[in-house]
Amino acid sequence: MCRPVGVPRNFRPFVTTEQGEPLFRLSLDSTIEERTDAPLQIFDYDLQMGDCTLRIYPDEYRLTVRSAGEATLVCPFVEQGEVADYYTDLFIEGAVPNSVMFDHMLCFAYSFATLPHKTLLIHSSVIVKDGRAVMCLGESGTGKSTHTRLWLENIEGTERLNDDGPVVRVFDDGRVRVFGSPWSGKGAVYRTDNTSIAGFLRLSQAPHNEIHKLTRFAAFGALLPSCLPTLQKEERTLDHICGALSDIIISVPTYTLACLPNAEAAELSYKTIFAALG
Repeated sequence: MCRPVGVPRNFRPFVTTEQGEPLFRLSLDSTIEERTDAPLQIFDYDLQMGDCTLRIYPDEYRLTVRSAGEATLVCPFVEQGEVADYYTDLFIEGAVPNSVMFDHMLCFAYSFATLPHKTLLIHSSVIVKDGRAVMCLGESGTGKSTHTRLWLENIEGTERLNDDGPVVRVFDDGRVRVFGSPWSGKGAVYRTDNTSIAGFLRLSQAPHNEIHKLTRFAAFGALLPSCLPTLQKEERTLDHICGALSDIIISVPTYTLACLPNAEAAELSYKTIFAALG
């Protein structure tokens, strides 16, 4: 069924009237056709309510999303500093596309376009205390959202910034900040705030609570799996990710927390990370 075109709920807080040169333009092209040449790589993966195929060519990415239909996003490689022109056949005849397709295509396009600006989406749940963020990382099911909920319940003055896909940016002066985004998973925390980062916290389930600070070398390995995996399949985009992560780990400490889902785990991570700030 076709519905009037509108702004999805998770994007509404981020709508702005400010004018400026965009990083990318996303244009409708209903004539997108399959390429006849073989891609350098093909990567298939699943979404919560669909599946995707990423095809990497020497000159562009092609992402096909299938969820109550099929649509393709074309992201050509462009020189840094230029406005990138992306193309999609997602919007057909004025209908609002399936939300899963729309979210994932815009997430991919944004991530791709902002890489040269040392900007990364890092899969995590983010809790904020006293104007500083702690970003909880880990594989699906390790308890990221549970751990930030335990902070909310047991540590006064905390709030969530994002629960799935916050944006981390390294500025030219070396500052590292985390921003809310339209991609917040089941937590649905769509905030436009941004703040500095007190630390990254990679979680694992255990029959006890134990926290350790990682070396920079180990921190790199802890953070990389939480960056968008599709952008790690090609050398140019992977170089951007690794460059941004290298700058991030210089400024922000990374910890591992083996833990139970209890209040003591939240108190341990809070006291350890914030005590180190001095």
